[in-house]
Formats: sequence, C-alpha cells, structure tokens
Amino acid sequence: MVDSAGTGTGASAGGGWKAFLLVFFPVMLMLVWLSFAASEWQKDVRVRSVAVDGAQLVSSAAVAKGLGRWKGKNIHDVDTSAVSGRVAGMAWVKHVRVGQELNGVLRVVVRERVPLAEVFFGGERFVMDSEGVLLPPPAGFGTKVQGLVKVSGIPSPSLRERGFLRVDRKSLGLVKSFSEALSGVPDAAILVRELHLEGSNESWFSVAGDPARFIVGNDGDFKEKLEKFGIFWQSVISKKGMAAIVWLICVSGTGCSLQMQPQPRKRMVKRLKIHALKRE
Repeated sequence: MVDSAGTGTGASAGGGWKAFLLVFFPVMLMLVWLSFAASEWQKDVRVRSVAVDGAQLVSSAAVAKGLGRWKGKNIHDVDTSAVSGRVAGMAWVKHVRVGQELNGVLRVVVRERVPLAEVFFGGERFVMDSEGVLLPPPAGFGTKVQGLVKVSGIPSPSLRERGFLRVDRKSLGLVKSFSEALSGVPDAAILVRELHLEGSNESWFSVAGDPARFIVGNDGDFKEKLEKFGIFWQSVISKKGMAAIVWLICVSGTGCSLQMQPQPRKRMVKRLKIHALKRE
C-alpha cells in the first residue's frame, strides 16, 4: 500500500515536470525570437521627421530644414554632435539637446537667449540679450517681442562670442538694472522709450513723442527715480510743459528727490546742451 502510494506520487511528479517543460521551452523560444526581432528592427529605424521643441524666436521650420539631410538615414547613424553644432550656430540659440527616438523622430530641444533691449550701434539695429550679446533681430521680432527699451550710447564693443559682438560688463549692468526697474513701474514703462548711456554719471532717458531728456545717472536706484519721474510727469510736465534740466537724485537712506534748473542762459548753453530740455 505504501509502495503503491509512493509509485503513484512519482508518476504524478514526473508528469508535472513534462507539462512544465512543454510550456516553458516554447515560451523561452518565443521570447528569444522577439528579442532578436526587436533588436534587428531597432537597427533599421530610419529618420522620418525632425521635431523642434522650445523654439519661439528661432524658426522651427528653419531648424528642421537645416537638418533635412538626415531624413531617411538610420537614426543610429545620426551624428548628434554635428546636429547640435549646426543648430547652436543659429543666432538666438543658447543651448541644444538632441534625442533619437525609436519611432523615427529626431528631436531637437533648444533653449533660446533672452532679449533685454534694442540697441542702435554703428548705424545698425541689434537686440541685446540678457548676457550682453548683440544679435540681429529675429524674423518677426516686432510681433514676438514687445516693450523692450531702446538703448543708445553703448561704448564700442570689443568682446566677441561665437562671432557676435558683446558689450562691456558695466554697460550691460546699467541696461539690465534700468530695464528691471522699468518693468516694476508700469506708469513709467508706458512713457519711456530710450535710454542713452553717458559717462560722468549722466545717463538719461527720453519719452515717446517728447525731446526732453531726464538724467538718471549711472549709480542705480532706478526704480525709485522712475517712480518719482512718473509722479512728476503727471503733476507737472503733462499739464504745464517745461523747459529745464531735470535731475532725479537719490541719496542712500534719504530717498529720491527731483531738482529742476531753469534752461541755461546763452553763454552756458554749449556746456549744458546735452542736458537741456526743450519744449516748444
């Protein structure tokens, strides 16, 4: 009886292993075949399109067109360094990342430069980015970017970055500080159109439709000065008009004040001509 039970158990166990092997081996063979087929398929993925992400100032169509020679080629043969270098050579591209996707998409992700101001230099118009690089205005610039302050009086740039001119650190600091301050004073931002850099702490700005020059200097405190200007414009100039030199003076710890000096007499016009505010 014991032997009979033992024999029965052994036969049952042997049958279980056979059933397991009959299922296991076909499944393993299937998995190996699928793995091989997938590997072969991946090796033959072709570039069918170029996708560009993050482009606003840069033309996505121009980027894709410039990479058209890679279409139809094996995606694993794409030289991503060459692709990055080509796209990075475009004026408004700061950084490039290239990805190869198994669906045949060559994906290009760009990070663009940030426009800071419009600059007029050497008879040409440039756009200064947040790092002081002078770049040509991108296509459709007027509709893509609005409200930038215009800047003149930039000293001759001597530095270059990737073939583009770059302004000196001091000028960049002044433009950046003034632009940041202007964005925080909406009333002044509506009026101010040009910032002119001058040495000897005499940089000035002008407003739309008026030849007046408001001296704000080079020593900062622009937000407080612009707030004073907004009050002054609303309460005095817009109502009465004026012909005077206006100084917006800020003293640390005491705040800002406006000082007016009547338009100079003829014998002093030559020396103060750059500061004179003339209103007909």
